[in-house]
Amino acid sequence: MQTDALYKRIRWQIIIATFLTYTVMYISRKAFAAAAPLLMQDIGMTAVQFGVASSAYYILYGLSKFGSGLLADRINPRMFLTLVLVAVAIINVGIGFSNSVGLLLTLYCLTAIAQGCGFPPIAKAISQWYSKSERGSWYSLWNTSHNVGGALAPIIASAVIAYSGNWRYAFFVPAAITIIQAVIALVLMRGKPEKYGLPNIGKWKNDKQQLEINKRSKVGLSMWKMFYTYILNNPIIWLAIIGDLCIYIIRTVTNDWVSVYFVKELGWDLIKSNSLVSWFEVGGILGGLSAGFISDRFFRADRWTTILIYSIILIIGMVGVGLTINVHYYLVALFFFIVGAGIYGPQMLFALGVIEASHADGAGAATGLKGGVTYVGAALAGAPIALIEKHYSWNGVFSIMGTIAVILVLLTIALVLLERKYKKASKVLED
Repeated sequence: MQTDALYKRIRWQIIIATFLTYTVMYISRKAFAAAAPLLMQDIGMTAVQFGVASSAYYILYGLSKFGSGLLADRINPRMFLTLVLVAVAIINVGIGFSNSVGLLLTLYCLTAIAQGCGFPPIAKAISQWYSKSERGSWYSLWNTSHNVGGALAPIIASAVIAYSGNWRYAFFVPAAITIIQAVIALVLMRGKPEKYGLPNIGKWKNDKQQLEINKRSKVGLSMWKMFYTYILNNPIIWLAIIGDLCIYIIRTVTNDWVSVYFVKELGWDLIKSNSLVSWFEVGGILGGLSAGFISDRFFRADRWTTILIYSIILIIGMVGVGLTINVHYYLVALFFFIVGAGIYGPQMLFALGVIEASHADGAGAATGLKGGVTYVGAALAGAPIALIEKHYSWNGVFSIMGTIAVILVLLTIALVLLERKYKKASKVLED
């Protein structure tokens, strides 16, 4: 009974600490975009410099995710997250005191490196304290921190600037919030259950699927041996990473280019155009929350089959947008809602899938590799899309997006078939 009580208490500590951490990191991360117009006015940052910095941010963020993923599997997530939050706060203070474009953009790039270190230790903690058969539901709950932080960031930045009349406080206030969260993370976060005299999560939950993951994960391996054997050499992980790359391209294009297309090509006003992104994000909350629950309850934690369903929903949404774009605003908004659900569901499940396909102690490295590759997708949604639009018009962009969505479905079918093949082979060996 004492073990159960301790396990339950720490599990709630972990989910609260990780949820608040990612929410706060989003608030710090998005302050730059919210304050960008005033930065251009006050210290002379140009739109081109802002665009180049944004592209560099995606690349550095992805590289940081990869590097920190390898470290996260060797460092206690409690200390790792605390140090990351302190670093983010210090950099934000530095940005607030900046008086030159060069220093400002250098610190912004450092923010990308610090922010990229946030997810791997969180992924590690969730994999250690929640077993495979239930992880989808808990991860879905945690995943809404993206949307909460993304929604709060512009509100906080705008309110602070309006109250103070100074853009610098849009960085000072998030820095203060981040320092408070660093203390919360230090108090609430924990290392793996075994360090507190508790059984492994698979044993405590008597979760056969988690115990199978533990069984196939050899102990005593070096970081590079584990990474090479269980991650780099794993075709399931690579198919999932490429599938997630497809998701990131479609997601980033939708976020970054919607207002440009609807304002410049269709003549919509800015508020009406940007409202489509809000519909997209609300759909994303529903997709992210439901996907994990559905995969746990209806498909026995089969992430790939669930992703396949959501990928088909994504295509339905994309086709719906194309068919209703000149019919009525509310129809277009409805299909943007569907597209959001079809993107955020798979995005959440791909992260879970690579964790569960790797070594039991390889969550940080697996998600780090995924993040390093998939943020290339975010970068591809910038200048390359602009070039496609320039040479082939928006029809070319839509054709590329449709092709990527079809590739996503094909990759997911391959994942479903490959996992079934591995399960049959394992069953034969056991018999």
